[in-house]
Amino acid sequence: MNTTFEMHGYREFIARLSEAEKRHMPFAAAKALTQTGRQVAVAETGHIEAIFDKPTPFTKRAVGVTPATKATLRTRIFVKDIQAKYLMQEATGGRRGFKTFEEKFAEGGRPQIALPGAGMQLNQYGNMSKAKILRIAKDLNSYESSKRFFKGTPKGHKLPAGIYARTNDNRHITPLIRFATDAVYKKRFEFSAIAEQTITANFEANLITAWEAAMRG
Repeated sequence: MNTTFEMHGYREFIARLSEAEKRHMPFAAAKALTQTGRQVAVAETGHIEAIFDKPTPFTKRAVGVTPATKATLRTRIFVKDIQAKYLMQEATGGRRGFKTFEEKFAEGGRPQIALPGAGMQLNQYGNMSKAKILRIAKDLNSYESSKRFFKGTPKGHKLPAGIYARTNDNRHITPLIRFATDAVYKKRFEFSAIAEQTITANFEANLITAWEAAMRG
């Protein structure tokens, strides 16, 4: 996901300027483009905070900006590669892909979507912690006779297939992860629309301010 923003009609515009104005214009245009790009990044981050429930700091740092220069007169606003792997589905909608740990839990079969069960402790952002998942995976893949966790359908219980913890000296089980065969996301990350709105609302004013400052300098 990215938006490249450049000043259209620049050559025609600058041709009408005086020699003194021509010397200042590239700097003013680059400054205005970069400032607008940073405003877009701020708006995108605010949008992320509004549409997601407790987004992590990592997710809130998803948007980057490549500044414009006098040579390029172009700025680029983009979602960083790692965050784009999961935010892309929020921007386009559609079925969610499988996470790495879900593929490991598949045990050679088809992966399933893993959802937190009633007994799974979630972090402050409402997610299953990576450390907890790794502990479960390590135990499931071990050959010890007294495993703390098991995957499957519990015998003697009307419970779905999932991953459970043995508690109280194996007298009870606690559901940690339940599985779903599919998960479909609705489109809600309006990256392009937010970028377009912010550029339209700010670029002209930024250019005028940068131009006036350049001429004073």
